[in-house]
Amino acid sequence: MTEINMRGLSEKVFLRPEAPSEEEHVSDQMRIRQGLEENGYRDIRFSLEALRTLYPLCREAGWEITVTLVHEEQGILITAVEAGDRTREHYGLAVDYGSTTILMQIVDMNTGEVLAEESETNGQAAYGADILTRITYGMEKPEHKRELHQATVETFHRLLEKLTEKTGIQAGACPVMVISGNTTMVHFFLELDAWTVFSSPYAPVTTEPGFFRGRELGLDFAGEVFFMPGISNYVGGDIVSGLLLMDFYRKDEIGLFFDIGTNGELVIGNREWLLAGAGAAGPALEGDISRYGIRAREGAIDTVRIEGGDLSFTTIGGTKPVGICGSGIIDLLAEMRLNGWTDIAGNLDPQASERIVYFEDEGEYGAVYATAEESGIGEPLYFSQTDIKQYIDTKAAAHTMLDCLLESAGCTEEDIGHYYLSGAFCAHGNLESAITVGIFPDVPLERYTALRNSSLDGARTLLLDRNRMEDIRYLRENVFSVQFASMPDFLIRMQAAKFIPHTDMEKYPTVKRKLEEKGRKHM
Repeated sequence: MTEINMRGLSEKVFLRPEAPSEEEHVSDQMRIRQGLEENGYRDIRFSLEALRTLYPLCREAGWEITVTLVHEEQGILITAVEAGDRTREHYGLAVDYGSTTILMQIVDMNTGEVLAEESETNGQAAYGADILTRITYGMEKPEHKRELHQATVETFHRLLEKLTEKTGIQAGACPVMVISGNTTMVHFFLELDAWTVFSSPYAPVTTEPGFFRGRELGLDFAGEVFFMPGISNYVGGDIVSGLLLMDFYRKDEIGLFFDIGTNGELVIGNREWLLAGAGAAGPALEGDISRYGIRAREGAIDTVRIEGGDLSFTTIGGTKPVGICGSGIIDLLAEMRLNGWTDIAGNLDPQASERIVYFEDEGEYGAVYATAEESGIGEPLYFSQTDIKQYIDTKAAAHTMLDCLLESAGCTEEDIGHYYLSGAFCAHGNLESAITVGIFPDVPLERYTALRNSSLDGARTLLLDRNRMEDIRYLRENVFSVQFASMPDFLIRMQAAKFIPHTDMEKYPTVKRKLEEKGRKHM
């Protein structure tokens, strides 16, 4: 691939400073600094590790050396000095530091190419499936915060090893890593008390931690680590990362960004104003409900269709199903609603299909989406009436957050020029099904853009372009946060959204039309 002009957070510069002599005995450090200053670099300082390598390396290399620079906000840090021209061997790391899954990419800093990507389940899950449980655990004893930190470090080490094995590049030797995560996750990594994020007055220890040496964080990583800054306790660095990918904050047109998963974070606005809010959505949208709900992996049912009473599905990897992930659940609920298997409240109708079966052990009905013969575990896979209720609760929370943010901004759904959706569920799910279920507004599909992982892509955006620090400063200064919990009618709105798609069918004209075309009642 042809090299392009990158202005990344790190640089490698090849220098040929004059060798010292009896007449010219300026220090090695000063020779390198002068060489860089002649090329326009200013505010330069050396890390201790780099300083320790200068002798005898520079002399043995005949004063032909490559200097690695990291562009921090307050100046330039020299992190390494190598013999010869090593400018082509320049790589960086971008990380999506999620509460459930951590993803890491290794990137060619000369071309911008992603050389490899790996993911790992966050080791913190051993201390609680949800963030609040982990916060409580961390408060119990001082050493518990250390355990949460160490679980994170071990997960990062596994990812570094995987990338090294896959590419042959020593990932731990990269000069810079950009981490994008929510405010609570950053507190866990830094061994800070995360209770400040969730308790009044909702003032975290930090929302802008900045740069740290990898070793300082307990990582076997020689370079600098930058944490993407957040905006508030609930609107973290992962949302700032997402906003870097979209330019609606520079346009007259109003845009809305919705990062939806276990938690939901939203930002609405344009070049004149920006408003953000966040809240708990729940694990259902990512598949973590029901006995057979699983994450998107091989054997997970990812699409469901019902035609003429016959149910069909596809799985990730084309294998026999072992469970159903978030996108499959959305399809299943949408298809059951449109085909009369459930009513507007999500109640199953056992007369509608032979696949709606009463399960004695659970004492309730369930919809069998894969029979024992069809499944990969030799037993039927089903979605119970309780599962449906839990899912409706989750989707109602997501819908209500969006509804409340629109009202806070003085906007209607039609005022939004474009909707940007992020999260695994958004990237892989059927948008029409999500609208049918009532998660998103019923507006033309061309007004939606689904992003696979805006947190990871935003981290890489900054990694490759240090000028985006200016955008980050702008966002931190201009995004105003609202607290949904303080809205007096939040719970009332949420009750109205606990239907498929909603109690107000006028909000969902295309769903109403589909139901009428199938001869189904829409109330």
